[in-house]
Amino acid sequence: MSEKNLYEVLGVASDASDKEIRAAYRKLAIKYHPDKNPDDAAAEARFKEFTQAYDVLSDKQKRQAYDQRLQGGYGGGFEGLDDLFGGFSFNIEDILGRHGDLFGGRGVPFHARHVQRRGGDVEAELKVDFRTAAKGGKVDVTLRIPSPRNPQGDIKSLAVTVPEGVTDGTPMRLRGLGQAGAGGGPAGDLILRIRVAQHPSFTRRGNDVIVDMPVPAPIAVLGGKTPVETLGGEATVTVPAGASSGTLMRLKGQGIKGGDLLARIQVTVPKKPSDEARALSLYEQLRDLTAEPDPVAEPTPE
Repeated sequence: MSEKNLYEVLGVASDASDKEIRAAYRKLAIKYHPDKNPDDAAAEARFKEFTQAYDVLSDKQKRQAYDQRLQGGYGGGFEGLDDLFGGFSFNIEDILGRHGDLFGGRGVPFHARHVQRRGGDVEAELKVDFRTAAKGGKVDVTLRIPSPRNPQGDIKSLAVTVPEGVTDGTPMRLRGLGQAGAGGGPAGDLILRIRVAQHPSFTRRGNDVIVDMPVPAPIAVLGGKTPVETLGGEATVTVPAGASSGTLMRLKGQGIKGGDLLARIQVTVPKKPSDEARALSLYEQLRDLTAEPDPVAEPTPE
């Protein structure tokens, strides 16, 4: 460090007023500020040197102790001052935080307009339908993102790609879509928490999907083909004869990410049989065929 005394470092007389010391420091700070001299080690060292001098001379007690040191015949440079004044901060950010208001103008520290700061993260919910969550796809989203210049939020519209197989509560982090950074710093992230809407037909079980499949009574008895709803649209299933409600039929690979679709048979009967069916007595015949036989009375021994 410099062997000059602290007054010489700031370029002021030993009897300079507080106002003169402050003005001298401000002038030097603006000239050698790190923001004006990026990657200049010499300028940074000079900035630290006169800031440390100002730390002493701007403090009434420290300045008085320093003046007594000078009057006692000790050197006026920085050597030995660490012990006398408890050390100095050599961290630029700490220096700027303590003295930045001296050269900022309009009440804003000079360095605050230049130090880059990352923007804050923003969290929001993203509602998706069951099929989109299962198969993946793009969802258009409109969000209001708060920012330092607009606390009410700036409106952003974007298309979000939902990955295949996401579950309710899954977080999605979109880099750089959060709050804007300060001083040219990077933006924060947008964190979307997936909310999967319930489906009237589908239920998820791991990567398998369960769906109720209505089957007319004649087909359940005799067997035959019937339609079923799948994630990809309608398909046709061959129901075996004698099927009953609750039976699961597995459609391989028709679920989520290679899972299966489990079609649960729900046997349906007409609420009001047609006149033609009644005329042919079809349902009466079916009832007679499925009725339990009457028990045979055993003779009573005499």
